[in-house]
Amino acid sequence: MRAFIVLILTLHIGFFSKSQVLINEYSCSNLSTIPDSYGEYEDWIELYNAGTSAVNLTGWYLSDKATNLTKWQIPSGSISPGGYKMVFCSKRNTVNGSEYHPNFSLSQTKGDWIILANNTGIVADSFKIVHLTKSNHSIGRTLSGSSTFKLFTTPTPNANNTGAVNFYTPKPVFSLAPGFYSGTQTVSITCSNASATIRYTLDGSDPTTSSPLYSSPISINTTKVIRAIAFSSNLPSFIETNTYFINVTHTIPVLSVCSQEVYNLVANGDQSIPDVIGAVELYEQDGSFIDEGQGDFNKHGNDSWAYNQRGFDFIMRDQYGYNSDIEHQIFPEKTRNNFQRLILKPAANDNYPFSGGAHIRDAFVNTLSDRADMKLDERTWRPTILYMNGQYWGVYEIREKVDDHDFTDYYYDQDKFHLQYLKTWGSTWEEYGSPNALTNWNSLKSYINANNMGNPTNFAYVDSLLNWQSLCDYFMLNSYTVTSDWLNWNTSWWRGTDPLGDKKKWRYTLWDMDATFGHYINYTGIPDQSANADPCNVENLPDPGSQGHTTIISKLILENPTVKQYYVTRYADLLNTKFSCAQAIPLLDSMINIITPEMPGQIGKWGGNLSDWQTNVQTLRTYINQRCTALTQGLVDCYSLTGPFATTFNVSPANSGKIKVNSIWAPTYPWATSYYGGIQTNVIAQANTGYIFDHWEFTTGPMNASITQDTNSININVQESILAVFTPIVPIVDTDSDGLSDSTEVADGSDPLDPCSPNLTAGPCDQDNDGLTNDEEATAGTNPTNPDTDGDGINDGTELTNSSDALDPCSPSMSSAACDQDGDGLSDGQEATLGTDPTNPDTDGDGINDGIEITNSSDPLNPCDPDASLPQCQTDTDGDGLTDAQEGTLGTDPANPDTDGDGINDGTEISNSSNPLDPCDPDSSTIDCTEGVHIPNAFSPNGTGAGDNEVFQIIVGKDVDAIRFKIFDRWGNLLFESQDKKFKWDGVYKGKPCNGGIYAYLVEVIYKNKKIETVTGNITLIR
Repeated sequence: MRAFIVLILTLHIGFFSKSQVLINEYSCSNLSTIPDSYGEYEDWIELYNAGTSAVNLTGWYLSDKATNLTKWQIPSGSISPGGYKMVFCSKRNTVNGSEYHPNFSLSQTKGDWIILANNTGIVADSFKIVHLTKSNHSIGRTLSGSSTFKLFTTPTPNANNTGAVNFYTPKPVFSLAPGFYSGTQTVSITCSNASATIRYTLDGSDPTTSSPLYSSPISINTTKVIRAIAFSSNLPSFIETNTYFINVTHTIPVLSVCSQEVYNLVANGDQSIPDVIGAVELYEQDGSFIDEGQGDFNKHGNDSWAYNQRGFDFIMRDQYGYNSDIEHQIFPEKTRNNFQRLILKPAANDNYPFSGGAHIRDAFVNTLSDRADMKLDERTWRPTILYMNGQYWGVYEIREKVDDHDFTDYYYDQDKFHLQYLKTWGSTWEEYGSPNALTNWNSLKSYINANNMGNPTNFAYVDSLLNWQSLCDYFMLNSYTVTSDWLNWNTSWWRGTDPLGDKKKWRYTLWDMDATFGHYINYTGIPDQSANADPCNVENLPDPGSQGHTTIISKLILENPTVKQYYVTRYADLLNTKFSCAQAIPLLDSMINIITPEMPGQIGKWGGNLSDWQTNVQTLRTYINQRCTALTQGLVDCYSLTGPFATTFNVSPANSGKIKVNSIWAPTYPWATSYYGGIQTNVIAQANTGYIFDHWEFTTGPMNASITQDTNSININVQESILAVFTPIVPIVDTDSDGLSDSTEVADGSDPLDPCSPNLTAGPCDQDNDGLTNDEEATAGTNPTNPDTDGDGINDGTELTNSSDALDPCSPSMSSAACDQDGDGLSDGQEATLGTDPTNPDTDGDGINDGIEITNSSDPLNPCDPDASLPQCQTDTDGDGLTDAQEGTLGTDPANPDTDGDGINDGTEISNSSNPLDPCDPDSSTIDCTEGVHIPNAFSPNGTGAGDNEVFQIIVGKDVDAIRFKIFDRWGNLLFESQDKKFKWDGVYKGKPCNGGIYAYLVEVIYKNKKIETVTGNITLIR
């Protein structure tokens, strides 16, 4: 009962609403049983019409959040009596046939709500998801329309609910938290169901009925995974999984995975089981426990699976009932803090002790791309130690999964329904966006191949669809790293189609960059894998993979000067910064330093020796150093350049601004670097706060535009020095803020300290001396030339200071003679003179406003002036204050002063705005005027004696036989109880007044037809 009271206080909707459309059943675990009309297995909700008439659902609402009851509006549809309606929570935001697909999904492990509200936003039914369910199970009413909820192992969508069972046995509880410990540890296991039996495993496998029976605390002296399950007369519990690391330390995060299926997949390479399910636990590098859950494990990698240390993908599944994602900022350089999908790879084909493996190449290339701010999507890297079923499994990498709609949705607001994502690995397929993605790409490719890209119109069309700078960056990076396994393998590119999202042009991603820097097999057939490979080899490849990437880049470079200038100078920019050995080698070393303390463990598990690995790393360093040197001349040979020439960029004065050189901002000033001749170098000057760009200076030049143009270019053919000159912005002093500088006012003979000199209409001037400037009066709507705009005798400035209305003569005092409190066009002072009622716009009741009567020279005190022939000036037969003519209009009986027989004179009812034809108006509390139970939502027992709100009482209708009414505080304590249909509660409990606040009530209503109804809700006690 207490939990129920807390629930209704949490989701306080307002008035009690008894709906005939109910949330009948739902599933957050629909992995493979109930497909929707798209063939997908989404979370679903079943609505049921428990009434005897159809209900039009058009305009109703569905939501998963109690803070947003109208999240998705049902566009159309109805539900027949005794009928069902399926809602698939796919986030598609549509109706497909008879199915509703709202704009949200459900997460059972995050405590979502399921809320159904009618077309006025009043909640018809709601349910907070508190019970977790296992795969393909559901929760619903025991029978369709009943009030109790249970578990269904065989869901019953679109059908009467049958086969309900009790919820699962409670999950076991361990006495010791998972984590890192020194020395032997003892773990006790309990279950809140005292009659339950507990079984456990220590090898990482799922515990079953045949697993060891727990009977006494377990002693752990080596690293182990304890997994436990509880059995009772109900269904088995969820499995509790804890890893205990004994006498081990690590310097990087640790991931523990377990299950026999996972072991068979990763350790043995066994892919015979289609759905490999296991548990994960994540620990930070300081040993702190971060998060856990259960999900699917899939093979990751191909050639690398020939090694004993294999990679895998992990997908957390909310449908299993443990968790929906890892909630943690895994990658410190990224803001993202939730991950459903992750890649776990042991450096793939660069794995050590594999031949030549440095255990870093793919991670290094992706990190280098990220640090260089390339227009690509990278797999962010963080090294980790993997334990499997409690066994040490070596140095792995946690990698952000790029080819995933969670990635594009988080970073670019492009969800899975708005993606066209293509991948080539041997063949090409549509990861997302079938069947149009490949067709659209091929159309663009054909257009480029068939048209001159030097034509501005043609290029503008291509530019609207293709992020050609991303294409350039993709080729530059693969050129720099001498990649030998791409284009026909490991290539992916995509675009978003949501117009409100980002990245709507085709762009490129990185995928398995371990066959780089002279390492591994030349699957692509590049002409040279050495460090001396020509940088232009990449765009001259014969279209490996047949998707047109090389033909597009070569055609754009050949035909379009803008693309060529970007490609060549961007390459030079990178070689001067992030691709330079001065920056690339320290980045590599920083990453190597992170994994070095863990490599002895890797070697102890998988073989090799530390010296051999360090030699492989040094080989990589040497290659990069040689590559930097080779590329300097390589660009000259490939693109007919001269130089490079020593070039210095600087700003004057210091810290006055900055310079963008081609695609990058100069990293320091002065910046001594080198650039090529034979290609235009673009520069942009940008001033810092307090400065403005003035001009360029150079030693040789010339600049290609006027030196006063901040956006410019130069052809560097000799040693060059380029200086951006900025000048300080001299501030204008205007002491009185009247829009004229002090120097101008002094020169003109006006006062620089007086905002009204020389112009009374200046914004800061207060020309009527009411304490408000002209600007303030314009904002307030008052008259800047009248200190008392509304004529109430109070200065405008004083009124605004005191928060009264300077435009209303009735504010702050209704007694002001200028006030017209009844709105009849006469001020109260005028009404006092005339003798009319200042609170009644029609003093004589003749239907004509007092002000209009004065304007038209009739008497506002005479109801028969100006029209003496009006019915109200004639006969009142029954003496009820209404003329016979008035009664004819109203429909009352002119011969009966109380037509409706409620004891109130007809004229009195009209005066009091009640209905003289309705015996229940104004008093509907009589037993003959109501049905059911009517419950107020507030009362104020303050002892003032004013009104009927001193006590809390309800109205009980004529169809009610008996009631039982209870009032509770917010903690579920019973404060008041009565079976008297005319009870009154004065807000007192045990002789003491209750505090003001929200209280819950529960009333059991027994009708004369034997029907019993329970009504709950909230009342507010006001003090």
